[in-house]
Amino acid sequence: MSVPDTSQRDAELRDRAIERIARAIVDRRLETPAVLFLEANRPLTFFAGQGALAALPLIGGFIPPADIEAFARVLDSQESLDLLVQRIETLVEERDSRAVDAGRSALRNAPQADGHG
Repeated sequence: MSVPDTSQRDAELRDRAIERIARAIVDRRLETPAVLFLEANRPLTFFAGQGALAALPLIGGFIPPADIEAFARVLDSQESLDLLVQRIETLVEERDSRAVDAGRSALRNAPQADGHG
């Protein structure tokens, strides 16, 4: 039985955290402020991640500690931040294209007004 490569396992954990964070942001329609915040504070994100870990005893009762640790790991790496922003943008594009498709479908299925009253 082989032991999984630690870097591969870390990458999988990072990807899962990015997916959960991105979906939470997009589901709440907070993608614009989130991306602006991440980009504007990019030089400080490492410290934000460390701050989240330092606050773990205080907020651990409200947010699962594993989620806080995953979020801190994402903030620790510029590469992870890039992946998070890309995933947010992809999810927004998917959501918007579904909305456009639903709108077109609704228009096709709507009764036509024939002008007779």
